[in-house]
Amino acid sequence: MSVFEPSNKNLVVMKFGGTSLGSADRIRQAAEIVRNSAKSSRVVVVVSAMAGVTDAILRVLHAAGAGASAEVAKECSELEAQHDRTIAQLFGPRGQKQLCAAVREPVGRLREVCRGLIQLRTLTPQVIDMASSLGEEMSARICSAYFQASGIDAEYLDAARLIVTDDRFGDANPDLEATRRKAEDALLPLLDAGRVPVVTGFRGATPAGQLTTLGRGGSDCSATVIGAAIHADEVWIWTDVDGVLTADPRTCPQAATLPEITFNEAVELSYYGAKVIHPRATRPCMEAGIPVWIKNSFRPQVSGTKITTIVPFGRSPVRAVTAVPRAALVTLTTRPDVHFADIFGRLFLRLAHEHIDVLFSTQSSSENSFGLVLREEDADTVVRVIKRLFRAELKHGVLNPIVVESELAVVAVLGQRMKGVVGILGRLFSAVARRGVSVIAVTQGASELNICFAVPAAAAASVVEAVHEEFLGSAAAAAPAPVADRRVEGSLPA
Repeated sequence: MSVFEPSNKNLVVMKFGGTSLGSADRIRQAAEIVRNSAKSSRVVVVVSAMAGVTDAILRVLHAAGAGASAEVAKECSELEAQHDRTIAQLFGPRGQKQLCAAVREPVGRLREVCRGLIQLRTLTPQVIDMASSLGEEMSARICSAYFQASGIDAEYLDAARLIVTDDRFGDANPDLEATRRKAEDALLPLLDAGRVPVVTGFRGATPAGQLTTLGRGGSDCSATVIGAAIHADEVWIWTDVDGVLTADPRTCPQAATLPEITFNEAVELSYYGAKVIHPRATRPCMEAGIPVWIKNSFRPQVSGTKITTIVPFGRSPVRAVTAVPRAALVTLTTRPDVHFADIFGRLFLRLAHEHIDVLFSTQSSSENSFGLVLREEDADTVVRVIKRLFRAELKHGVLNPIVVESELAVVAVLGQRMKGVVGILGRLFSAVARRGVSVIAVTQGASELNICFAVPAAAAASVVEAVHEEFLGSAAAAAPAPVADRRVEGSLPA
């Protein structure tokens, strides 16, 4: 008998990440969470692939593209074995044959794709999208079957039937209006009947029906897009941390869970390395006014962090400090008589085409020196882009030789309430100086939401600890709140 009864209960979309479904025990815990939540809410479940599966599939595809047939066979067999073991642990020797066949079928499709790749040696974004979300398909089939066996009236549903995207393969953008029509038609009747849809994360389809993916971390996007499409009351992202922390607890043992943050703060924290939510995933819920919760499936009793539009001011103007541990500074310098605006425009347009994220940029007051602070893995690509784009300028001395400084880290200090507060920069860099660390480059966004600066990578942990202690440590927390009743509003920039 189902634990559900049709009603006007709150509607919650729950996304379970790969670590939350990484074993039979984790899937049992997910079922328990869904069962308990269903007592007071209608629930849609969105699932990632089991931990490590998407990476394994990508290894298979690249091995096939290189003609490594033995590696393809080995990896595909290991994928089958991993899911077979999970099924056996969940269901025992009885009743698992049909499910194993259903789960092996996507691996069979993967093998077929690889046979073609081994012959053609051409791995296109369309092929990657067609195959890379097969892990979500296997995970969703296992979860829906186990939920049913646990007394939950669950039904497997392919997100390609719900989420309509453009044809930017590998990083597709959802069409929210088209998705709304499809999601309402497919999901609302199931919810009205008291059922729990179990939806594959990460994937969608073009209007022509070609499979696409929403980028790595795209299952977060699947959940928030579906939540916005069906006017959910809340979206819950189940992961392996207690919520959004004020710092990495491995660096700062005093790091605490933030009860609430704004959407803006969540985006900035994610961009600068904190484990929060896929940055693009915030927009659908922000625009729809739907709060998003970050919760720990390993400790479901913990409240987690609520991401919302307006939050109360805390005692400190700084909300969190995080770091990108591997960064590089690429510096361009022109002759003094060269107008740099054209260089800026051409360079940033090309970086956008290459999908390169710039952590921050700096410019000298004389306007003839310009620095890009990037993730270290992007530095070689950016240098190649600059050499191609400005070949003539480099040859004729309009641009001086490119200078690259590696082994850096970027520390980001974030807080919506930092805007207009006197003394933040002084306190910040005094704390860094007390650790004997020199700041290499620094910027503050026009919104005053964040202050970012580059330091030697070896000093990053010490700097994060110092900044956290200055603004969020026990002494800072004990200081009286300067403003007790104001609230800060956060919305995504246009």
